[in-house]
Amino acid sequence: MPGDPCVAASIQQVKIENVNDTHVTFSARSASRTGDPHECLRRTFTVPRAEVHTPPAKGGPRPVELKKGKTGPMFLTRAGWETKSTDGFHLYGKQDALFKFPDCAAAMMRLLTNLSVVPTSIIVRGHLEDDTEFFDIELIGPDASESQAIHWSSADYLDVRLSSRGARRLRLKSRSMSAKLWPISIKIKGSPAIDLAVSGEVDLLNIELAEGEQEIKYAKPGAPIKVALTQVGVAAFHVTPQAVAELTGETAHAAVPCHGCAQQALERAGKRSSGVTRRRPLRDRSA
Repeated sequence: MPGDPCVAASIQQVKIENVNDTHVTFSARSASRTGDPHECLRRTFTVPRAEVHTPPAKGGPRPVELKKGKTGPMFLTRAGWETKSTDGFHLYGKQDALFKFPDCAAAMMRLLTNLSVVPTSIIVRGHLEDDTEFFDIELIGPDASESQAIHWSSADYLDVRLSSRGARRLRLKSRSMSAKLWPISIKIKGSPAIDLAVSGEVDLLNIELAEGEQEIKYAKPGAPIKVALTQVGVAAFHVTPQAVAELTGETAHAAVPCHGCAQQALERAGKRSSGVTRRRPLRDRSA
């Protein structure tokens, strides 16, 4: 509406595929039509340029540059969020999109905590680029390389390093030691580095547990990794953000604003966390 300072909502990440004088085409994670996460695939969407908000937004990240191959957040109007892929799927997060840009960003931010986890299992479920068959691969196992450097942006494929056994299992060429795959879940089991006596599990693609870009990097299996979690996600490892901050010096940080910022999503997360979050006593590590 005229004069409305909050006309756009953010998509976490997109990859620009094509731009012309009238339209922008990009790739991004799609929503599911049935609730099945197997439908949350990387799909292509096209919107009129008039529905893309490109000036810097108050309190928000810099919008993606509208050039082919560029990745980053995109701000769409309500009409832009109504777009569908050619096969009829909406953008992921449409139902929770919060229209707070360009001038209302300070009203709500999604707080995440960087938690260091010592993983015992990292299972990625997804499909290979140019294939439709889904499979599970255990990154801390014989099918994967000992080291990984995986970046999840919700806009592009993961680069997963494989062992020769893993390449054969996925029916790749014998010399292929890496694979591009689109994940529908990234499940991490392990213990928080600040308290190895407890353990938990999260799916980094579950919006109630994690959000934003994720980096899974380690030089050998079992080395600590850092994941960006919501309060509910931190609670799944039986620690609290306050305990993490006190023991590591890291404070909760505001993530890239996206659909998870919606008030209703935060209220649901708060209700769930109230029953599971507990603060363990801090041990005297000098003893």
